[in-house]
Amino acid sequence: MRLPFSWLYAFLWPIRSPDTVEEAHTPEPLDPVIYSNMFTYAHLMDISYCIDKFHKIQEPFECDLDCSSRFPNMTLVHQWYFDDAVCGYIATTHSDIFNYTNTLSGKKTIVVSLRGTRSLSDVLTDLRVDMVPFKQVHHRLPRCGEKCKVHKGFAAYFDNTLAAIEDTLVAELDNARSSEDYELVVVGHSMGGSVAILLALHFLGLGYEKLTLVTMGQPLVGNSEFTTWADFVLGSYLPMKHGSFERKYLRVIHKGDLVTQVPSTSRNFLDKYAQFQNQVYLNVTGGETNPKPEEVVDCFSETNPLCIANDFSAFHLGSIFLKNYYVNHNTYFRNLGLCGLSLGWSGELW
Repeated sequence: MRLPFSWLYAFLWPIRSPDTVEEAHTPEPLDPVIYSNMFTYAHLMDISYCIDKFHKIQEPFECDLDCSSRFPNMTLVHQWYFDDAVCGYIATTHSDIFNYTNTLSGKKTIVVSLRGTRSLSDVLTDLRVDMVPFKQVHHRLPRCGEKCKVHKGFAAYFDNTLAAIEDTLVAELDNARSSEDYELVVVGHSMGGSVAILLALHFLGLGYEKLTLVTMGQPLVGNSEFTTWADFVLGSYLPMKHGSFERKYLRVIHKGDLVTQVPSTSRNFLDKYAQFQNQVYLNVTGGETNPKPEEVVDCFSETNPLCIANDFSAFHLGSIFLKNYYVNHNTYFRNLGLCGLSLGWSGELW
């Protein structure tokens, strides 16, 4: 379905205005290897869309998106599907899929990939949803505090997902950590990205520090207390460096992707959602699956007026919705979400 223009305009207008953006920090291109890895992260995310009520990934790692040819040494560990929540898979490999040329052959990469839902109508009612207190169970990270709140729906999806995968994932991580080097890579598109960040924080809190989190088209997750804390523990303020786990979180945002800007407030208007100060910006028009290196930039801040903040300023807001907003949301280094769908599909994903 398509959202009415007037509804979207009225909903998003409060998000950006000229006095809410900061002085521009010149965006910088990514490290060439990190740029190259973006295509791999996107492919791993896209594979999660091969899981639905009627389809699944076949062992050892077979799917309709060239799983076995692109990742010939990948092994499926677990996959899950919920009718009303985010689904995904866990897979492992000893291949150097992220180009760590100095990595020992014994390194094990454990991938957790999460997808969003295929229908906008499934999530419209959550755009102004209530927040709930953030549950921080483990204490290896600094405390977020009593004021930290997160999206009620995403917190519920996280709880369901954790119940489905925690024992399996902990077993994989502990086995790898005891006998070899490891990396935990958590990736997610759309609502899957919102659950991915909660999962990454949970396992970081358990002490699994060799972690990389990449989200694309991720909606907002919590209030400013939560995002400030998450940015700190995930190293959002640090420069990107290939092969380093100092900056663990890369939030990728496509030009004009409105999903990355919502929700703004809950039904309790005292609870306001906040942006993460972490933005890898795709400065390309909708539908471009092969952005040039200079079009994939680190904007350092969500309020940088040279990046997504400018797309949703009062000056540009009207023009954004004259375009196919769902294309902006589903085009991240490839056309996401098409696995298992017929050619007649309309292209509406969340």
